[in-house]
Amino acid sequence: MSRPRRRPVIIDCDPGVDDAIALLLAFASPELDVRGVTTVAGNVSLEQATRNAGHVLDLVGAPAALPLVAGLAGPVSGAVRIPDEPMHGVGGLGGLPVPDGPRRPTAGNAVDWLAERALAEPGVLTLLAIGPLSNVAALLDRHPQAGPALREIVVMGGAAHAQGNVTPAAEFNFHADPEAAHRVLTSGAAVRVVGLDVTRAALFPGAAAERLAALPGAAGVAGALLCGFVARYQERYGVAAVPVHDALAVAAVTHPGLLGWEAGEAGVECAGELTRGALVADLRRPERSRDVEIALRVDADAFTALLTERLAGYAGR
Repeated sequence: MSRPRRRPVIIDCDPGVDDAIALLLAFASPELDVRGVTTVAGNVSLEQATRNAGHVLDLVGAPAALPLVAGLAGPVSGAVRIPDEPMHGVGGLGGLPVPDGPRRPTAGNAVDWLAERALAEPGVLTLLAIGPLSNVAALLDRHPQAGPALREIVVMGGAAHAQGNVTPAAEFNFHADPEAAHRVLTSGAAVRVVGLDVTRAALFPGAAAERLAALPGAAGVAGALLCGFVARYQERYGVAAVPVHDALAVAAVTHPGLLGWEAGEAGVECAGELTRGALVADLRRPERSRDVEIALRVDADAFTALLTERLAGYAGR
């Protein structure tokens, strides 16, 4: 029996601890064929995000020729970029040293490179967008044919019914560039949204992070990153576990059955004084629009088991 074809994906990210764990999960997933990584300002600056992504690619032994392409350094609207997210620690990877390695970013910019790749393989590529949506919105605006050429866009961001984590209304990625998030969700492209409604319901236990940290190689690095993430989350919220937001978005592609989805219309508030960046989803009449699907339920135990198993697998490499 022939093996199932791996799903081609491009990961747009802003590492960030949970982005780093998401990259580790993606490269440990036989279901995925990672065709490239693009970076955007978010948890850290664009320059730091690109350095961090390159370090993770070196850590997992990604091919030297794998494209790593830098994108936008701030919001598409020209608004001032919000400060780095302190939950991720110094440098975005919890204070983990990021040495200068041989890997260098690919020439060009992420927006044009994404368009080139999407148009070269219509209906094939999944864009996994786990940072602010600045690059993706710019892609849709500058290259109108590229959005429909993507198989789908899987987004980590927003909170449909849950409270936000930057303001009571807004999740970090959508709050970082609300205009971009609104552009993507209302574009008519096939979009799936993995937000705080499910990531906060699938907390990764501190004890599991400690077990990973005791392992050699990239598994131990992942565990150390998660241990620090848990400590900062516990200090802020009083819980010895942490949502690994971006890794759950990767699992939404590899194991979509882990999540329960609702379809409808969605947008993002861009003008509200108290609600800027809020995801506003109307799921009452899914027949009106099925372009946007939002994850509202999750099998938390199955996700924890999946993430633990695949990260632990790096110990044997």
